[in-house]
Amino acid sequence: MDAAAGPLVKARHDLLRGRPDVALAALDNVSSAELESADFWRVRALALYQLGRYEEAVQAAQQGLERSPHDIQLLDVLALANSERRKKKEALRAIEAAIDLQPEEAVLHAHKAVILTRNASNAIGYASYRKARAAANAALRLDPSSPIALKARAQVAVLSGERRARTLAASALSLQPDDEYAHALYGNALTNRGHVSEGREHYAEAARLDPQSPDAARLLRTTKPFGHIGALPLRLYWRLGPLPVMLTLLVLVLGFLWLFLATGIVAPLAIVAILFIPFYWYLAVCGAMIRGSRGR
Repeated sequence: MDAAAGPLVKARHDLLRGRPDVALAALDNVSSAELESADFWRVRALALYQLGRYEEAVQAAQQGLERSPHDIQLLDVLALANSERRKKKEALRAIEAAIDLQPEEAVLHAHKAVILTRNASNAIGYASYRKARAAANAALRLDPSSPIALKARAQVAVLSGERRARTLAASALSLQPDDEYAHALYGNALTNRGHVSEGREHYAEAARLDPQSPDAARLLRTTKPFGHIGALPLRLYWRLGPLPVMLTLLVLVLGFLWLFLATGIVAPLAIVAILFIPFYWYLAVCGAMIRGSRGR
């Protein structure tokens, strides 16, 4: 980069090399004329977003949009920052405005999928990924080789429990083998299928690639208890999901109750009572291990 370049050019360069903190500091030296440019607010909003200062990122993006209402990048950052703040309506409004302006941009559709995925749960805890899946598929149709689009589609697959989740996450990782998020995503796909040890290897690689990432460290902590042989039933529960396991337990309990009512023999109920106590303590100990691994 030219040593005589201005602070805005330097800030843009620092942002590209992954130093949003340095970029933000460089913006303190811009001229008064540059303060009125959309480029200044674009760089500032993105730097704040990458630093996790989402409230300030929203404010910067809004100030930039006051000067350039149809700026695609500002609308995109505004949408992502609002999504991090769990402001689903505002996030969708911004990303859909960006898509209306540039409907053939795959990254915008991928970001819409990310927003919908992050806010998939409704008020009663039910999560629907239909709209997120449609947005991610639209992104892949526009650009099948886009790493961002493929990661968005893999994220939907992992969270919704699709059978293709591992394949999609592996494809995303093959495109960006040095990407921290791609490793974490593939680790999630593996652990969701019960391959905890393999998944933890990718969490460790994600932590190595980005030592400052709180997500990689959290994933390593929360999955540590599941690597123990004593957690095999919990791994089965994790892999199958709560509904099949609860239905199986309900069928077993009803079966024992039917035997008792049909035969009058107390043995079935005694078996349930005898097994319940150690199983309860097993779950209690595992729960304590998980809470401890989360640092709580």
